[in-house]
Amino acid sequence: MKEGRATIILFITLFLVMAGFGVILPTLPYLVIHMGGNSISLGFLTASYSLLQFFFAPLWGRWSDRIGRRPVLLIGLSGYGVTFILFGLASQLWMLFAIRLLSGMISSATLPTAMAYMADITPAEKRASGMGMMGAAMGLGMIVGPALGGWLGHYGFSIPFFVAGAMALMTMPFAFALLPESLKEENRRTEASTDSNPWPLLRAFRHPQRWLFGLTFIISFTMALFEGTFALFSYERFQFGTREMGFLFAALGFLAVLIQAGLMGKLVKRFGNVRLIMGGLILSACGLTLTLFAPAVLWLFLFTALYSMGSSILRPNVSTLVSQTAPEGQGISLGIMQSFDSLGRIMGPIVGGALYHLWFGLPYLAGALSVAVTLLVSWKRLQGYGRLLEEQS
Repeated sequence: MKEGRATIILFITLFLVMAGFGVILPTLPYLVIHMGGNSISLGFLTASYSLLQFFFAPLWGRWSDRIGRRPVLLIGLSGYGVTFILFGLASQLWMLFAIRLLSGMISSATLPTAMAYMADITPAEKRASGMGMMGAAMGLGMIVGPALGGWLGHYGFSIPFFVAGAMALMTMPFAFALLPESLKEENRRTEASTDSNPWPLLRAFRHPQRWLFGLTFIISFTMALFEGTFALFSYERFQFGTREMGFLFAALGFLAVLIQAGLMGKLVKRFGNVRLIMGGLILSACGLTLTLFAPAVLWLFLFTALYSMGSSILRPNVSTLVSQTAPEGQGISLGIMQSFDSLGRIMGPIVGGALYHLWFGLPYLAGALSVAVTLLVSWKRLQGYGRLLEEQS
């Protein structure tokens, strides 16, 4: 009963985090321009949140290994709510930057800690299913967030931020009352990292899981390439408008939720985490390549769905592999993984925009090539992880 209650709280928390991330997408450009900014300042403002996540997620993960998951998760959730409300109150552009940086620093405590919590309360054979539920919560948030932000933004640019912040703060009493600590006292002493240098770039290149962190970066990077240029691409190829884009992304989000919440447990039981990661990479590369050559709208939907299937399979299985093979605390490993996810979200839109300027198909070819090369380079290492998991079981 306690595990089911905790899973629900974690689901709601991650849903709110991603809905809050999505709710700003339709209104943030107008808010920045309203305050005298331009496309350059908008780009830096968008990247600033992920940049602070990149640096601080490992620290929060490390602290969750030492003091427990519950207090760190509550800090992240409360900071998330407060900073979103402050963002809605900002009246000048510099305030947006300052508050967005603060939000990235504090709210980065939420995602790696929630994943570590889920890893604590689920046995190894059910962990991918649990991670799939977390991925479903995030996917659902990215469906609801942009729709809610577009609707509320019509009545005022600041309203979506107030609503997102209020939703997070209203969740706090339930999380405080219903979310028990998942990390036992003896595990805090044994799992806490002895490495005094938690910064991801300085640790990752000699970390035993560096290939998994690199894989996380590639997944996030290619997703950002896709999301950052797809509106331009679909307009140039098929004259898509906002209505068509909204329908497509809602459908892709629904597909992601279906796979991660409904099918992931069965898929893992049949194929295993490593084979699913390999299959997800193949589907992603094929989907990106075929999207470029889609001859009609129906084929565009089908090929983007193929890519979405691949990325939906990849994320929970990579998270599971990181948690199951962590040489130290799961929190610090998942925190470093989250940092590389953030790094991909920082670099993806920048690289994608530059490539699109040269030719509209380059982001998709570059993304497909990145995934294919990653699969070839990581093939033997992934098989090694597979053998390791078999030995553990």
